Amino acid sequence: MPDVRIEGRRLWIGDQPHALLSGEIHFWRVSPARWRTLLDRARELGLEMVATYVCWDYHALGDDRFDFTGATDPGRNLVGFLELAAEMGLWLMVRPGPYFYGEWRNAGVPDSAARWHRLHPEFRRQASAWLAAVTAVLRPFLATAGGPIALVQAENEPDPWPHIYETQLGFGAQPGLFQDFLRERYAGDLAALNAAWESALDSFEAARPVTQAAVRRRGYLNRYLDFWRFRHWAAAESVRWTVAQLRAGGIDVPITANAYTIHGIQNWRDLEAACDLCGPDPYPANEFAGAPGEHRDFLHMLRYTRAYSALPFVPEMESGIWEGGQGQTGPLTPNHVRMLCLSALLAGIVGWNWYMLVNRDNWLMAPVNELGNLRPDLFETYRAIVAAFHQLDPPALRKLTHTAATVEVLDRTTRLDPAGDRVIEALYAAGIDYDCFDVATGQIARPLLFVAGGDVLDAAAQDRLLAYVEAGGNLVWFQPLPLRDDSLRPLDRFGLPEPSGVLGAGYPNRLRLALGDQHVTLSSPSLFVYDTVPGEPLVAERAPDAEMHGDELSLHVSLPVGARYVVGWREQRGAGTITGLGVEPSPAVVAALHAWLGLTPPCRARSGHVSTALFARGAAFALIAINQGDEDRHAIVDLDPALFEAGVYTVRDLFRGEAQQVDLRAAGQITIWLPRKDGTALLLEPAAQ
Repeated sequence: MPDVRIEGRRLWIGDQPHALLSGEIHFWRVSPARWRTLLDRARELGLEMVATYVCWDYHALGDDRFDFTGATDPGRNLVGFLELAAEMGLWLMVRPGPYFYGEWRNAGVPDSAARWHRLHPEFRRQASAWLAAVTAVLRPFLATAGGPIALVQAENEPDPWPHIYETQLGFGAQPGLFQDFLRERYAGDLAALNAAWESALDSFEAARPVTQAAVRRRGYLNRYLDFWRFRHWAAAESVRWTVAQLRAGGIDVPITANAYTIHGIQNWRDLEAACDLCGPDPYPANEFAGAPGEHRDFLHMLRYTRAYSALPFVPEMESGIWEGGQGQTGPLTPNHVRMLCLSALLAGIVGWNWYMLVNRDNWLMAPVNELGNLRPDLFETYRAIVAAFHQLDPPALRKLTHTAATVEVLDRTTRLDPAGDRVIEALYAAGIDYDCFDVATGQIARPLLFVAGGDVLDAAAQDRLLAYVEAGGNLVWFQPLPLRDDSLRPLDRFGLPEPSGVLGAGYPNRLRLALGDQHVTLSSPSLFVYDTVPGEPLVAERAPDAEMHGDELSLHVSLPVGARYVVGWREQRGAGTITGLGVEPSPAVVAALHAWLGLTPPCRARSGHVSTALFARGAAFALIAINQGDEDRHAIVDLDPALFEAGVYTVRDLFRGEAQQVDLRAAGQITIWLPRKDGTALLLEPAAQ
């Protein structure tokens, strides 16, 4: 029988590779009479895999008895659904929980189990019986046994829910799991805990968490950090335990996990380490019109998956929305679906599972309804996306970028210092594609690395960044400098100079910054000024204010013009360089840094509000472009001519069906038609000679 494994960013079943593209159908929430029609719809889209939850609460009959054959209700016939999928030649991803949420009572678990947090012995006792029963049903249908099940998910968006299980977890008067975690974290050394917390506790049992950073003293902030470390640990421990139960039940195919789209609840890297594959579940508003920066944050989140995942994957790619959620998202339009999926590809995602592919009792706006009828505009959009996906073959694509930005998971979790957001905002606004560099692992390194974090960086991370520089990387800091470790004590492995003073140059004040032959005009609310710096000093001078003034202050506002300040430095370290700039990052500054360092972005749109990414696949290239703007546009995208050795390329728009031949080496650019809030994918192949 075939083995099933993840390798080369693909799912391998025996000697056959598969891109991981799937759609969710909840078999028990639609009529069994419609199962065949619904699975046919998945095949019509071009999918070869579907996914389903298996609901503990629904299959449970009490006293550890379960119905999986439909004896008590036809909808419980899990065996029949598995047999039908096998007959129809579809692969399956099965998600048996224990939790699955899914707008189901108690999020999918019986009352008797829902009373206890996920790591409680009583919850585990009941969940163990459930998992043993369901794995016994799944085992004969595993792909390794000749069946259709190629993936199994452990848990669902694991979360200790401290607001619900506050007392059980040890957040109240009685100790609990939180105190057990602290004892493990501090290796049973109460003095170490007291030193970090600046406390005088007489036992670990007396420790209480701080769940809000309302007191900004070191001891309280360390308690706050330990609360978030606990949440990460508890989420990962839930997955570890569930994986062990699944393996004990004979599940020998890859096991997946999923997570929220924020770092605060789960550390995605730790979840993947506990199983085989983990990704986040995004549900943005239509056209990313929800929270400010929603599209930017979506791209950043998915870029980070590339830094830890063997197969960057979205377990739940928004396809419709739950009843009640439509007020937040608005109607999901065809152009939004394209923008969503193409943005994921732009970020480097190589597969996803559409949740939901089929509507159900409380799910709206999927491309197929419960009867198997199509929503014509959406269904054809999905079909076109699947066709383009297979033409692009995302697992085979190699992302071309010179740029990365650091990610420190606890920093992204706690948001104690949002300074790193400004780096991400500048790169996004500049239209510069980048990867994420996880400071905990050193993945993914690029020639130019921006530090996108606050002033806290532990010793191992600082050493990792030093090693990156000494090996030839170019590291760039803005404000602030990382001068504290993860216990908030002073730590500076780099020997960074601290500013002699801090001035202001907020808008409409302006500065003219020189970076070699690059000159950038900018504003910066705070301005670091140095008396002495290592290496080459970087100088800015006051420029005329951006706004016009009447006669009243015409002389006064001209007086500071021309004042010069050393605002940063560039120094050689080993084979690489460190650049420090005591100004706020801006699109113009990050673009000028690339030019100054001789790093031409492989692709970059001249138009604002356009994101692009370039990928290589053998001698061919793929270009993804997204228009976040509110107007249609012909976007001119500059390309690095040195990449296009073949000269003339046939450029095919995979959504508009148009093709043209362009000498990309000579032109160094391409023009793309992009409707508002939409995107496209281009395949660039050497023209036949």
